[in-house]
Amino acid sequence: MKVYILTGEPFPNGMAATNRIKCYARAIKEGGLDCEVIIFRRTEPYGKEPKNTVGQGLFNNIPFHYVGKTPLRGSNVISRKVNDRIDILHTEKYLSKHLTGGDVLFMYMGEYVELMLRFMKVAQKCGAFCVRDLCELPYGTGAETKDTIRLRKKTLEHQLPKLDGVVSISDALLNLAKTYTLPTCKHLKVPIMVEFEEHYLSDKSKESDYPYIFHSGTLYQQKDGILGMIEAFGMALSKTGLQIKFISTGDPNMSPHKDEINALIAKYHLENHIFFTGYISDNKLNEFLSKAKMVIINKYNTQQNHYCFSTKLGEYLAAAKPVVITNVGEAINWLENGKSAYIIDVENTKAMADAIVHILTNPDESRQIGIEGQKVCLHNFDYRNWSKPLVEFMNQLGK
Repeated sequence: MKVYILTGEPFPNGMAATNRIKCYARAIKEGGLDCEVIIFRRTEPYGKEPKNTVGQGLFNNIPFHYVGKTPLRGSNVISRKVNDRIDILHTEKYLSKHLTGGDVLFMYMGEYVELMLRFMKVAQKCGAFCVRDLCELPYGTGAETKDTIRLRKKTLEHQLPKLDGVVSISDALLNLAKTYTLPTCKHLKVPIMVEFEEHYLSDKSKESDYPYIFHSGTLYQQKDGILGMIEAFGMALSKTGLQIKFISTGDPNMSPHKDEINALIAKYHLENHIFFTGYISDNKLNEFLSKAKMVIINKYNTQQNHYCFSTKLGEYLAAAKPVVITNVGEAINWLENGKSAYIIDVENTKAMADAIVHILTNPDESRQIGIEGQKVCLHNFDYRNWSKPLVEFMNQLGK
């Protein structure tokens, strides 16, 4: 048996999706199964500094290759569209040539239901099993439109019944998948995964000139509750008078909430207390995180957050940072309030402000909670914990 992970995400350098693929591949490989990553599209936009420049290679002894032989997209719109179609055809040919009976096509393709159905046909003709990752509600991360509702329905009603296996990131997605798959389909819940040793950080908060909150997510309200986070920070600052600061990645000028962010800064006089770094390297991000006093994950009770599981939680916990998190979604199945995290009611800005003040004024307690959170990460979210379950899951397909 060989597992072919098929994706349209950049590889081996990228964001959260890429990191999950790497964890899958390493867990499967270290569990004793051969594994290869195939990227069916060219992922690096023209005119931007590419994260990937090589069309094929090895990542931790796992072969990967772009079917189009390069990750770089061209400058001409027409040629890009032509290349996209050619790469899809080449992907089908590659699968036809390499897949054999008993192999696994493991699709990490998010919102590509039409293409997944095409690739599944090829795999099934070869006698291979078809598995997909489910880490978000299909077509549920943005605005609800007629198209997203139609494509979600097609995913649930036409794709899921044809799958041999589904790997879900949360209970909510696991239960959703079981509603639409056939009784013969195998299911496995695999939460967020991290390479613990790579994300482990020693606490350097005492080396910082001032205590600060660090946010490495987006500047979007729906996904990361950025406005509520800034408001809570402003309220906490007003209460304590402490010289705490708020440091966030991203550029507010690129956020749809630019005006609202600026209004909150003016309301609480945060001009000298809040800083946005823009895009930063992983090394710089780890430096900011290691010196932070705390981190916040302000998920609201949205459709997206009900089903998903924030990947950056694992990175925060690996760094032993006390985490303030809302009681929504999968995360609360793994954390305990007052022991491994500070869990507050969703959309309760006052409670978040109180939690910030509490962490600042109870350093010994918050440090211990950070250590306990790190243990949760090591014992549950390190990808090595999921090597055996994933391999056993693959071996059970079709039985």
